[in-house]
Amino acid sequence: MEKKGITCSYSTTKKEQEIGLKNRVTVFMAKPSTTGERFMKKILLVAFLIFCSLGKAEIVDEPLGARYSLGMTLWHMGHNAEMITKFHEFLKKQNVSPEKLLTKAQLNMPQSTIKILVEPELLGNENLNGWKVNGNYIISSATDAGPTVSIPVHIPEAGLYRFWLLYYGRPNHRGVTFIKFYKKGLEQEGPLFQYDEFYDQPPEQEGPVWKDMLVELPAGDLIIKLGHVTRWWHGKGGYDIRRVDCLYFTQEIWKQPPSIEELKTIKESTKQEGIQWTLNVPFDKSQYQQWQWWQVRPVSWEEKEKNPALFDLSKKFWQGVIEELSKKDYDEKNLPDYREPERQVVFNETWNMVANPVRAKRQIETLTKDISRKPLPYNYIWLDVASNIEGLREDGKYEKGSKYEKYGNWYGRPGCLMSGWGNPRGTVSLDVFVSKPGTYHCWILSDRTNLSYTAPYFCKAYIDDKEQFTYHHKDKIPSLWMKMGEINVSKPTNVRFDFILDGSGFGTTYRRIYNLFLVDSPEIVPEGTVRPPWTMEMYKERAKQVGSKPSDKLIVWLQENPYRRLSQEVWAEKISSGDSWPYEKLQGSTRIKDFLMTQDMYKAVSVGIRNLTEEPVKLNVKVEPLKSGNKNFPDTIQWRVQAFIPYGAGRQQWTPFFLLRRPDITVPPLNVAGIWITVNTKNVPPGKYSGKVTISGKNVEPYEIVLNVNVENLKIQPKNPVLVDGWTQPHEGEIYIRDFVEHGMNVWPGLMTKKDMEKYGIKLLRLSAPAPDKAKEFVEEVKQHGLDYNDYFVGVLDEPCATTETELKPFIDRAKAIKEVDPNVRISFNPGEAAKLATFQILDPYCDFWVPYSLHVFSPYYDNPKKKEMYLKKPWMWYTTPCLWDKTAREPGIRIVPSQPGKCVGVAFFALNYPWRDQWDTAYEHIPDASTMGAVMGRFGPVPTIIWEEIREAAQTANLAMMVREKLGVKTFDEISSPEMQKLVKEGKDEELIKFLVSGQ
Repeated sequence: MEKKGITCSYSTTKKEQEIGLKNRVTVFMAKPSTTGERFMKKILLVAFLIFCSLGKAEIVDEPLGARYSLGMTLWHMGHNAEMITKFHEFLKKQNVSPEKLLTKAQLNMPQSTIKILVEPELLGNENLNGWKVNGNYIISSATDAGPTVSIPVHIPEAGLYRFWLLYYGRPNHRGVTFIKFYKKGLEQEGPLFQYDEFYDQPPEQEGPVWKDMLVELPAGDLIIKLGHVTRWWHGKGGYDIRRVDCLYFTQEIWKQPPSIEELKTIKESTKQEGIQWTLNVPFDKSQYQQWQWWQVRPVSWEEKEKNPALFDLSKKFWQGVIEELSKKDYDEKNLPDYREPERQVVFNETWNMVANPVRAKRQIETLTKDISRKPLPYNYIWLDVASNIEGLREDGKYEKGSKYEKYGNWYGRPGCLMSGWGNPRGTVSLDVFVSKPGTYHCWILSDRTNLSYTAPYFCKAYIDDKEQFTYHHKDKIPSLWMKMGEINVSKPTNVRFDFILDGSGFGTTYRRIYNLFLVDSPEIVPEGTVRPPWTMEMYKERAKQVGSKPSDKLIVWLQENPYRRLSQEVWAEKISSGDSWPYEKLQGSTRIKDFLMTQDMYKAVSVGIRNLTEEPVKLNVKVEPLKSGNKNFPDTIQWRVQAFIPYGAGRQQWTPFFLLRRPDITVPPLNVAGIWITVNTKNVPPGKYSGKVTISGKNVEPYEIVLNVNVENLKIQPKNPVLVDGWTQPHEGEIYIRDFVEHGMNVWPGLMTKKDMEKYGIKLLRLSAPAPDKAKEFVEEVKQHGLDYNDYFVGVLDEPCATTETELKPFIDRAKAIKEVDPNVRISFNPGEAAKLATFQILDPYCDFWVPYSLHVFSPYYDNPKKKEMYLKKPWMWYTTPCLWDKTAREPGIRIVPSQPGKCVGVAFFALNYPWRDQWDTAYEHIPDASTMGAVMGRFGPVPTIIWEEIREAAQTANLAMMVREKLGVKTFDEISSPEMQKLVKEGKDEELIKFLVSGQ
C-alpha cells in the first residue's frame, strides 16, 4: 500500500525553525480511490490542522546554569535525578499517582530497554587527537589547555537516556574536562545541548568515579567531545591527569551506575560494533512500578498545553523549592559555592528578575520598603540642585547685564551644578518650599576630596532674607554627604539657598554639587542616592501628575529612548540612570509610535508599565503583525519581557538586561515592568503598514500600542559597511553566528574560508600572528582558505606599549617573519593605553592596519596629533573596553565611525562574549566586568540583551551614514565640505538619513 504523508509543523519564527523547535506529526493514509475517501481525507486534514494549531509548543526563555547539570529551572528539575525523586515524594504526599497524570498509552510497559557501552581506548592513539591510550583508559595532560577527543556513538532509538561516564579521580586533584554532544556531520550547528563538566568535584576516595547526566538524544550517529577546561573556580587541589574509562547509556534512568560485572555482561551478551556494544534487554517486569514513576518528571513550559495538570504540579513543586532556597541568606563577602542550589539563577515571574532566589528575595524586600504604607514619623525634601536653578547653562555663558550674569563661573545641567578650579566667582540661588514647620537638618551631596585636592564654596540659607547659617565647603571632604546646618521653619515658607564662589578659596579640582536634602529628624542620615521611603500619598500624587485617574490600575507609556533603561526605584527621574515614570501627561489607552524604515531594518520600542495597586497584575500580550490592507507579514513584530539583573552587591546595582520570551508578564506591586517590542521590516515590500500590540489583564483596561511603519524602497547595503569587531566569537553553533552577523558584527576573530565569509556575511577576518618559526606554515594555511589580502589582517600579539626597539622586538620579529613569507599580508598593531608616540613611530614601518586604544584617538593630549599623522593615512579602527561596565554599557562608538578622519573603517571593543563561567549569573561572574554585550546561550538559541539590540541599531544607523557618504561621492569624511552634510553624516537620525538617501534632501 502506498503511503501518503501529511505534515504539520509549528515554529514561532524562521529563526526558531533553524534550531529545530518543532512539533511535527505525520499522518499516513491510503491513496484515495473514491469520492467518499477523498471527502474523508479532507475531514481528517481539517481535524488534523486544528490539532496542530492547538498543539503549539510554547517557547519560554529561562536561565541556564553554569553547565548542564547545574540550574534550578523547571527544565533542570526534569533532567536531574535527585529532583525527580523529590518530585515523586511531593506527588505522593498529595495522593497523586502516575495514572492520574499520564495516559494508558504513556504507561504501557515497554518490551525492552537499551543499554550502550562505549570503550574509547579502542579508537587507538591515531584517532584520539592528542589523548593517549593507557590500559583501559584514554588520558590527557594535567594542564588547563589541551587537546579535544571526539568519540563516536550510535543511538538506535531516540529518547531520554541516563548517560554515565567513568573516570579515575583523586580527592585532592582536579582535571576539569568538558562533555559536549553533537549530531555527526552537523557539528557546525553546535552542541545538541549545553555542555557539562567532570573532574570538577573531588571524589570521597581515590578510584573510579561515575559522572551522570539525563539527556534527550536523537536517533543516529553522535559525536561526544571531551576537552580541557581552565580550572578557575573548582576549589583547591593539584592538577590531575585526565583518565577516562568508558561511556554508558541506558534507558533505565532510575537505576544507579552499572557494576564492572554488568559492563562485562554487556560485552558478553552482544556483538561488538567498532568501539560500541548495544544491548536490547527484555524489560524486567519487577521494575514496572519504578518505571511508571520515572515517566512522571517535572515538565517545562513547552509541555504546558500537552499536560496542563502535570505542568501545574511541576510548577507548584518548583515554587516550593525556590521559596525554601530564598531563605538561605548569605554574606556577600562569604559567598556559597556557585554550585550550591541557592546560587542557581532563576526567573522571578512577579518581579521580572533574573537572579538567584536569595538575591531576588533580598531586592524585593528592599524595593517593597521604598514605599511606606504608613505615614512617616518625619518630613523630608530631596531635590536636585541644578534642575532648580533658573537659567543655569551648561556652557556657562551668561549675557552681560542679564539677571543671570551674577552666576559667573557656575554652570551645569540637570543632575550636577559645577564650577572649575582656581578662584572662580559667581552666585546661584534656589528656593525650596517647606510646607511643614520644624527644625530641618540640611545636607549637601557632592564629591569627596582627598590628598591635596580642594573644591571650596559657600552655601548660605535664608528665610525671609534672614540668614539661617553659612556653610563653608573647604579642605578635605570626607564623605559624599555633608551636613551644612539647621533651619527653623515656623510656618510654610520658601527657604533660599545661595551657592557662592567668591572668597571661598582656591580650588584644585572641579566643584560639583548634586542634591540637597532637608529632613526634620536628626536620626536620618542620607547615604548615596538612596532616598527615604515615599508614602502612599506621594505615590498617588506622582501618578496624578502624569494623568492617572483614581480608578486606574496601571500607567503604560512608551519611553522616548528605548535604550535608556527602566528603573525599579520609585523616585527615579530624568537625572537618574533609568526611568520609573513617564515625564509627560498621558491620555487614553492608546500609545502610538511612527517609524520610517528601510526594507531590512530593526527598531525597538520600550514600553514601561507601572502598577498603581498593592497586588501583582498579570498581563497578556497579543501581537498583530504589520499589515497593509488584507496582507499580513508574520514575525514583523515580536515582544519580550525586560528582565532585571544584579550586576553587583548593592541595591542600586540592578538594571534591565536580558530580553526573554515569556507567556505573559506580571507587573509587581507598586513597581514597574518593561515590555520590549522589536519591529522588523526584513523582506517587507515598500509601503505603509500598521501593527498592534495589545496589553490586557483581569479587571484591567486594555492598552494598545499602535505601530505605524512607512517602509521606503531602500536597503541598508553600503559598498563599504562599518566594520564592527567584538574581539571574541559568539557561542558555538551556526544559529549564533547568524545572530552575530544580524546584529551588525562583521569582523570574525579567527580563520574562515572565503566561502563561509560570503555565506554568513563576514567582511573581515582578524587573525593572530604565530611565532616567527611558524610564519610560513601560517601563511600557507591562510591561502588554503581561498582568501584575498583584503579579507583579513594579522594582529601581532596584544597592546604594545613599550618605547624601544629592543622592548618591541617580539612584535617586530613576528611582523617581519610574515612579511618575509608574503609581503602582501596586512599586519596590524593595537597600541594599548600606556603606549607612547615612540611606540607608534617604531611600529609604523611594519603596520598596514592600525587599531589604537581610544585614548590615542579622542584626546588632544598625549602627542595624539603626531600619532594621527601615522595612523590616519592607513586603514584604521580604534578599540575600547566597555567590558568595564558591560551591564550598563551603551553602544561602543559604532555610530560615530562614518565621521572619523582619515581612512577609518570601523571600531573594535572588548568584549562581545567573554563568559568564563556563567553569563546568566550576572552578580557573581568570575570576571564581573567582562562577560557579555551580546546574546547569551539559551535552550532555544540566542537570548538577546538590551545592549545587543542597541549595537544592531547603531550599526544600522552608521551604515546609513556610510551610504550618505557614498551618495556624496566621497571616500572619507574629510572630503565632505558642506557643514549641513557633515552634520547629517555625524549626527543624523535614521529618519533623516533615509529621507536624504531616498529624495536627496
